[in-house]
Amino acid sequence: MREAFRRLQGEGWFLNHPRQGIVVSSLSIEEVTNIAVARMMLEPTSARLAAVTHDQAAEDRMRALIAEHPVPEDAHAFFEINRDFHFQVSGIGGPDSESTDLSRIIARYWEQFSRYRLYYWRSTDHVALSTHAHNQIADAWLARDGDKVEKLVAQHIWVAIKDQIAVLHPEAEVDAALRTLCSRYDIEV
Repeated sequence: MREAFRRLQGEGWFLNHPRQGIVVSSLSIEEVTNIAVARMMLEPTSARLAAVTHDQAAEDRMRALIAEHPVPEDAHAFFEINRDFHFQVSGIGGPDSESTDLSRIIARYWEQFSRYRLYYWRSTDHVALSTHAHNQIADAWLARDGDKVEKLVAQHIWVAIKDQIAVLHPEAEVDAALRTLCSRYDIEV
């Protein structure tokens, strides 16, 4: 129970104020932007490296993930599939994967975005879009096309981030750092 409590707190679901109690965290444009910048800096590059350096076991895991990649009706069912895919494509997944500082950082930011991701998947259309993007990324990853993987992963992350920004604050200007990262991948903001 304590481990689940720590994990939920680590993912940003609530704040624990000593002697005051627990407060459920609100969704914020600032948090989305901070997580987005971190993810856009780390995941595309990590995926690029994994695409060109993966071994046969990683390739087999990727093929199995894509073969078993249904489009579930339930966002919670898609969560695990999505996490496994993103960790595999970034080179931080799999039972024999070595935990590194980079893999822990990527996993932490990915998990922190969970609250927002579940909102994004409120629509089965969004789940279908994610599944389609995963298939494109997997094809490039299996072909060891690092350039294409890097760009596709950045675009895939941006689609979810853009939706969250529009929902949380429709008139918000996109943060300069996030705008710069998008321009790096020829993503129109």
